[in-house]
Amino acid sequence: MTRIAIIGAGLAGLVLAGALAGRAAVTVFEKSPAPGGRMATRRAEPFAFDHGAQFFAPRTQAFKDFLAPLVEAGVVRRWDARFAELDGPRVVAQRTWGDAPAHYIGAPGMRAVGVHLAQDLRARGVEVHLGTRVGDLAGGPPWALSGADGSDLGTFDWVVTTTPPAQALALLPPAFAHAPTLAARRMRACFSLMLGFSGGLDLPFDAALVKGADISWISVNSAKPGRAGGPCLLVHATNRWADAHIDDDPGAVTAHLCAEVGRVAGVDAGGAAHVGLHAWRYANIGKAGAGAPGAFVDPALALVACGDWCIQGRVEAAFSSARAAAHALAPLLPG
Repeated sequence: MTRIAIIGAGLAGLVLAGALAGRAAVTVFEKSPAPGGRMATRRAEPFAFDHGAQFFAPRTQAFKDFLAPLVEAGVVRRWDARFAELDGPRVVAQRTWGDAPAHYIGAPGMRAVGVHLAQDLRARGVEVHLGTRVGDLAGGPPWALSGADGSDLGTFDWVVTTTPPAQALALLPPAFAHAPTLAARRMRACFSLMLGFSGGLDLPFDAALVKGADISWISVNSAKPGRAGGPCLLVHATNRWADAHIDDDPGAVTAHLCAEVGRVAGVDAGGAAHVGLHAWRYANIGKAGAGAPGAFVDPALALVACGDWCIQGRVEAAFSSARAAAHALAPLLPG
């Protein structure tokens, strides 16, 4: 069978591996210790934080169909949050999320979706290697992959990277046909501030979109369905502020974001039992122009680049990009 390596076990990589399983011998390599990419959960007992993607609201029937068995399995749950829009400390709109569209989360954390999909892939014969960073591609095609530690990861007929474009460019050869397009797609940074409290949180919302501040999002993470543990907040910085401060001292970043939470939501972060910070250098990207492909395929070099960044910085975009890659690869594989 055709041997295909997929670099990255975020949603795009996992969905693509599922689409190719049975048609090719698929191996997934993920540098992190857990699958899911930015559908991530961090624990600091007794608190748990979805410190990447906050939710997903399916728009296409294909994505709804993909989610249906995950909902049935309890891995995905609906979140009818009390939602607010804030302009600084001022509440300008409030509503409860409903059916237009419905909003969903992973349960008991966002990471559960990636864990479930990876387990299913292994049951179908797909190799999923976690904690394995691919450091180099040589030859090609076929391509010899080596780990960042110099280890031999095997030889493959096709290599697919689902990493952010800057990371893909660092790995792919300069001759990759779509290298100029990847170079032009620049992702935005984000900071995730995690606050856990020993007492309760009395806020008029479960989730809030924020304007007029250096933070763009506040959610009571512990208010999501299926969550256990202490009351906690997850706060995202704006992409603009994060881009300007991504290399700043983490302590200074934390202090500023805590002050913004106090100014906007009236929450005293100084009383938090847990304070954590995560920096996402590649967190978000604007919508691609009309007609932009959902995946970038170079048949001559047997290389593919895909991921949410091909379309837009949304969970569903990762799914759609993986489907586009699978569709493009189908006529190029034997049988």
